[in-house]
Amino acid sequence: MKRIFLALAALLLALPAFAQTALVKTDNVRAELVSEVATVKAGEPFWVALRQTIKPHWHTYWKNPGDSGLPTEIEWTLPAGAKADPIVWPTPTMIDVQGIVNYGYHDDVLLLVKVTPPATLPDGATGTLHLAAAANWLVCNDVCIPEDGKFALDLPVGPAVMPADAATRALFDKARRDVPTESPWPARYGMAKSGDPTLVIDAKGLKAGTITDVYFFPVEAPVANMTKQSAVVTADGIRIPLKKGEAQAKGGPPPLLNGTLVLTEKTGDSAQRQSFDIAAKLDPAFVPSATPLVSASNEESLSFVEALFFALVGGLILNLMPCVFPVLAMKAAAFARLAGHERSEMRRDGIAYTLGVLVSFGAMAAAILTIRASVGEVSWGFQFQSPIFSLLVAYLFFVVGLNLAGVFEIAGGFTGVGQGLAAKGGTTGAFFTGVLAVVVATPCTAPFMAAALGFALSQPAPQTVAVLLAMGLGLALPYLALSMTPALQRLMPRPGAWMDRLRQFLAFPMFASAVWMIWVLTQQTGADGVLYALGGMILIAFAIWLLRIGGPASIGTWVRRGVAAVAVLLALAAVIKIEDSPATAASASGGPSTGVNFEGWERFSRAKMMEAVAAKKPVFVDFSAAWCITCLVNERVALETTGAKKAFEQTGTVKLKGDWTNRDPEITALLKELGRAGVPLYLYWAPGADKPLILPQVLTEASIVAQLTAK
Repeated sequence: MKRIFLALAALLLALPAFAQTALVKTDNVRAELVSEVATVKAGEPFWVALRQTIKPHWHTYWKNPGDSGLPTEIEWTLPAGAKADPIVWPTPTMIDVQGIVNYGYHDDVLLLVKVTPPATLPDGATGTLHLAAAANWLVCNDVCIPEDGKFALDLPVGPAVMPADAATRALFDKARRDVPTESPWPARYGMAKSGDPTLVIDAKGLKAGTITDVYFFPVEAPVANMTKQSAVVTADGIRIPLKKGEAQAKGGPPPLLNGTLVLTEKTGDSAQRQSFDIAAKLDPAFVPSATPLVSASNEESLSFVEALFFALVGGLILNLMPCVFPVLAMKAAAFARLAGHERSEMRRDGIAYTLGVLVSFGAMAAAILTIRASVGEVSWGFQFQSPIFSLLVAYLFFVVGLNLAGVFEIAGGFTGVGQGLAAKGGTTGAFFTGVLAVVVATPCTAPFMAAALGFALSQPAPQTVAVLLAMGLGLALPYLALSMTPALQRLMPRPGAWMDRLRQFLAFPMFASAVWMIWVLTQQTGADGVLYALGGMILIAFAIWLLRIGGPASIGTWVRRGVAAVAVLLALAAVIKIEDSPATAASASGGPSTGVNFEGWERFSRAKMMEAVAAKKPVFVDFSAAWCITCLVNERVALETTGAKKAFEQTGTVKLKGDWTNRDPEITALLKELGRAGVPLYLYWAPGADKPLILPQVLTEASIVAQLTAK
C-alpha cells in the first residue's frame, strides 16, 4: 500500500511538468508545442502539434508556399526508437499580395505531427518521454521575417494513455476538421496542346448551383500558382483548367498531380467549406481540346477605374435600349412642358430626376449586397425572375398608363397647357420618374454594361456600390445635361396643345409594357398568372374610378374610399395566389420554362456544349429570358432571320439556347464564371477553338452571318 501511495504522490508532483508546454514568443508569432495526451504508453502513437498564433495581418506558409515564402519546418530530437511523422498540413488559404500568389495561414494554426514512442519505455513515477524540437518559419506582411524556436516537452509514461484536458482536446479536434480528407472521387488530368493541364474530378451527381468557390491548391511546381481558377461543375463532376508551371518543361508532366481541392457546398440555408486531398493520375488519352469557359473577361479583367468608366458609358447607352423608351419619352414630354420656365426650375427638375435614378441604384446595390451576404450569387435583373415582382411591375405600368391617359391625376401633375408643374409636385414627379426609369431598365444589358456589372457583382461592397452609382449617373446624364445647359434647352419645342396629345399617346407604350409583363408572368406561372394579373388590374381601375367620383366629403365618400381600399387589397392578394401556385414553385426550383422560343434550338446544358466543342463543331449559345426585351429584339432582327438561319444551317452550327426567365443554377454559375451579370449573353465557339467568343449584346443579321462564315 505504501508503494502505491508513493507512486501516486510522485505522479501528482510530476503533473505540472507535463501540463506546461514549451512556449516561444517572437515579435509576430506565439509558438508552443502542445500534446493531445497527458501520459503516454510504450509503442502507442499519439499526437502533438506546433501551435502558431500569428499577429493580425501577418501570415505563415503551407507546404507549397506559392510564388514566394518558405514552409514551416520542424526538426525533432527524440529518444532512441521513437519516431515523428511529417507534418499533417491543414487546408491553406490563397493570399494575393499585389499579384504574388501565396498559400498559407492567418491567425491561429496547428501543425499536427504523429509521434510513436519506443516499444519499451521505463514505467512508473520517474519515467518520462522527452520531446525536443527545433522549428523555423517565415512570417510575412509587407516584409518577411525569418523566425525560429526550440521546444521541449516531457510527458509521463504510464500503463495507459491519458488524454489532456478538455480545452486542449478541443484544439486538436478543430485542427483535424481543418485537415483535408481523402477524396471520395477518382481524379485524372490531361495536357492540352499548349502544355496547360486540366484537372478532372469524376464526382458524379453534383449540382452546379450548390457547389461554389472551387479551388485547387497544387503541391508540385509543374502547376502554376493562380489567383483565379475557373472551375466547371456539372452533373459529371468538376473540371478545372490550370496553367503549366516553370518546372514542367524540364521533366514533363508527372504521373501524379497532387494537391488539395477546396469547395463550398450549399445545403439548405447553410454553406459548408470542404477540402480533399487529390492525387490525379496522368491520362494520356485525355487531351483537352478547349479550356472550358475561360473567357477573355477573366484574363482581361477590368481595373476599378475601367469598371467605373464602362459603367458610366453603359448607363448612357442604356438610354437607347428599347425597355427604357416609354419612360424616357414620358420624361422628355415633361421637360418640353418646362420650356420657357425659370432655369432654376429646370435645374431642380433635372437634379430631382438624377437623384431618383441614383437613389434607386443605391437601393439596388443594398439589395444585391444583402442577398449576396445571405444567399450567395446574385445577378443583374434577378428580381424579374420573381413572378411576384413581375406582377407588381405590371400593376405599376398599368397605373402609370392610366395617369398618362388622363383617367386620374397625381398630386401636382399636369395643370394645363403651358402652365407647367407646381414646384413641389414637379420635383416629386421628376424624382419618381427616375425611380421608374431604373425599374424598367434592369431587364436590359447594354454594351459596356456586361463587363462592368460582372466586375461589380464580384467585388467588395464599396466597389459594388460605386460601379452601380456610376451606371445610374450614366443613365441620368443626358437629361441632367439638358436641364443644366441653356443652349440645349433653346432647341426644345415650345409648349402647346400638342403636349396633352403626346401625354395621352405615351399611355399606350406603358399599357404595352404592362402587357409584356403579363406575358412574362405567363411564362413563369402559367395561365393562372394572366387571370390574377388581369383581375387585379380591373380591381385597381375600379378603385381609381371610385376615388374620382362624388362631390364634397361625406359618408358616401368614406364608403367609396373603403371599397376602393378593399379592391386594392384584393388586387395585391393575387401576389399570395401567385406565390402559392405550382408553376411558381417549379420556377423557384429551377424548373424549365417556355419563356423563350426554342424552335430550331436545343435546350442548353454545359454537357451538350462541351460535347459539341470537343467534337470540333461550331457552337452558338444564346442565353435569353422572356423579360429581356433586348433578347427578344435580337431574336427578331438577327437570330431568326432568313439569312441567319441559312448561315447556321450551311456551317453546321450547333445552336443551344439557355432560358433564364426563371432562376437556373447552371446558367447563373456560368454567367459568374464568364464575368457576366445577366442576359443577353451570346457565345460562339469556332471549330477547334480553345475559348468562346463573347458577342456584343446588340446583334445584327450581318454580324451573325459574318461571324459564322469567317475563315
